[in-house]
Amino acid sequence: MRSLWLVCCLAGVSPAAEHWVRFTRGPYEVYSAAGPKEGRETLVKFEEFRHALGQVLGDDDLQAPLRVRIFLFRSTAPQTPEPVSRGRDQYNIVLNAERPIPPAVFTQLTQLFLDANSARMPERLERGLVELLSTLEVTGIRITVGRPPAQPDLDWARIHLLVTDPEYYGKLRVLTYNLRKGVDEDSAFRNAFGKTPEQIEMQAQLHLSAGHFQTASLSPLPMSAQDFPERSADPAAVQLAIADLMLGDSSRTAYRELIAQKAHVAEAWEGLGMLALRDQQKDEARKDFAAAIEAGAKSPSSYLEYARLETDNAKALAALERAAQMNPKLAEPQFMIAQREQEKAKRIQHLKQATKLEPRNAGYWQALAEAQLEAHNYSQAEQSWRSAEQAAVTPADRARFERARMEVEQQRLDWEDAEKRRVADDEAREIEKLKAQARVDLRAIEARANQGQAATNDKVVPWWDGPQPSGATTGVLKAVDCLGKRFRLVVDTDDHKTVKLLVNDLAQIAVIGGGQLTLSCGTQRQRHLKVEYFPKANAKLGTTGEVATIEFQ
Repeated sequence: MRSLWLVCCLAGVSPAAEHWVRFTRGPYEVYSAAGPKEGRETLVKFEEFRHALGQVLGDDDLQAPLRVRIFLFRSTAPQTPEPVSRGRDQYNIVLNAERPIPPAVFTQLTQLFLDANSARMPERLERGLVELLSTLEVTGIRITVGRPPAQPDLDWARIHLLVTDPEYYGKLRVLTYNLRKGVDEDSAFRNAFGKTPEQIEMQAQLHLSAGHFQTASLSPLPMSAQDFPERSADPAAVQLAIADLMLGDSSRTAYRELIAQKAHVAEAWEGLGMLALRDQQKDEARKDFAAAIEAGAKSPSSYLEYARLETDNAKALAALERAAQMNPKLAEPQFMIAQREQEKAKRIQHLKQATKLEPRNAGYWQALAEAQLEAHNYSQAEQSWRSAEQAAVTPADRARFERARMEVEQQRLDWEDAEKRRVADDEAREIEKLKAQARVDLRAIEARANQGQAATNDKVVPWWDGPQPSGATTGVLKAVDCLGKRFRLVVDTDDHKTVKLLVNDLAQIAVIGGGQLTLSCGTQRQRHLKVEYFPKANAKLGTTGEVATIEFQ
């Protein structure tokens, strides 16, 4: 079959001699064409490497956001652009069974695990850690570190000292744990070694100058090559796996043949979409990803890339939600959802998840801090800016994030001041509105009183048929207190007493009397009147009754 021929040609062996077996553990997946024994031994080496890095970081189960697929070819292996390269929905490592694992593989794999599992630490320490693990050796399950690289430098010598010197052995993980949690360097070094960073630096310089670099053995993870059962690898699965190396036209041909064979159709469409994206063919890529989704794609990559290319916000959000569900370890879907989310609270929620999943991404922390500032969560924004500082790669970015953090307190004070002014303005407008309404209502009383000039001086009979008011007082109206839609009349009676009466509803007050009525809230001009009222004390307002009629005299 042509597909089998393609697989074998990519592997550099004849079709009759080709046989693939597969092993899995943790984030790793090993495809071996060199035999089961070699495949198992390769998986043990990578698992012990992951365990060694975990010992240094204080994390016993380092994970990767995507599978790490390792190809072990018997002899000639295809060339990939990087020792650890991104494939369709996995990372790829291509090895030759006749050669040792290249140091560059461990270098890039160390960086991958750091990016996925750790907040950023000081650059000189991370660089030294990467260099130290690049020469790691695994024999059986024995882990040996400390073999010097071609050109040892101070960064390497510093970590080499802390890993191999008995005085510091086992304490490096205390340092890295503190630094990953954002503890300042001076405190982190004192917590781990009881010494300052400057003291360790002097020892590292002497260690490098001496040039006596011993190796050390790290505690291995107990395991046996026989712990890994052999899994089947049918030709179509192998064809897909090798096509996922993204080898250009060879991979494109393999994907199209899989679609024609109706084998791994969704994955093949997704692979074609990835190749189209790499060639800047965005329209073609969007169609390919849509076809992958239609075929029942099980990889989040199709949904993620489709959403990136989709202009319809609702469709894009639905695809991103699906991607996030399919692989909860991925930070990018959470960040992309936040970019499209309109509700502030939901946007912050997704940004928090993105920073949790990818704590070394300074851009994610910046977006979270800005969203929290917009929501006036100033204390949280300050913490996010601090995390952005820790995640920053360059000194310029670190300084920029520090300035942003220092400005938060002033932003909080400015907002609180503006908020106080806004509240005061709103209250003033509401009071003025009530006063204006009260003036309108009082002018209505004036109008009704003025209309009474043409009437007789006989007592006006209220329009209601209910009980007649039993209380009455005469005197001078001293003041009118506006109480929203109610009013309180303050009367200085003829016998020199002060009576306060409540007007509940102007529409039910009968007004008679002559002359021009001019009333407003506040102190009133001297005017004699008679008020009839229903005795009904209101202790809260200090009134003795509710007004029934007003007769101006």
